[in-house]
Amino acid sequence: MSSITEKIESETFDAGKIVKVHGVNGRLVIRLLKPAADVLDFPEWIFIRIDGGLVPFQVTEESVFQKDASHVVVGLDQVTGPEKAAGFVGLSCHLEGAWTDWFVAGSDDIESLTGFLLYDEISGKTGSVTGFEDIPGNPLLKIEIEGKTALLPLHPEFVISTDPKKRQLILRIPDGLLDL
Repeated sequence: MSSITEKIESETFDAGKIVKVHGVNGRLVIRLLKPAADVLDFPEWIFIRIDGGLVPFQVTEESVFQKDASHVVVGLDQVTGPEKAAGFVGLSCHLEGAWTDWFVAGSDDIESLTGFLLYDEISGKTGSVTGFEDIPGNPLLKIEIEGKTALLPLHPEFVISTDPKKRQLILRIPDGLLDL
């Protein structure tokens, strides 16, 4: 018979990482591993990885809201102030079931951009997206453009349009950014 820990591990998925405290009531901001267009129904319990194990925490009723496609704010019954909440920053958050049980997939799933052809409106240069670097608060696209490899912050002002059918990404990359 498997242990409770193994059972929890097998029945949950890594939803994201707690990146900061939100407000004075000790709510937590979770940066999702995949962008979500909407929260369908957030679970009553979340599991936070503490010292290698998943520890259950009850979600405060009606405390969940979506900040943007990559961030959800959650309150926990046992966490009542910012000082206590600060101890959770940097820890991973797991949810029971599957991603689609709780979220509607975002149309701008960043990792799905790998392999897209890209065009820079400013310089006229072309290239491709070769990967993704998940840096908290600053997701980066790995791009290859005219033989150079670069990391580009995935900032809304830089992305003009995406065409999933043609697998194309049109960007407006500020002068000098690719030279860093």
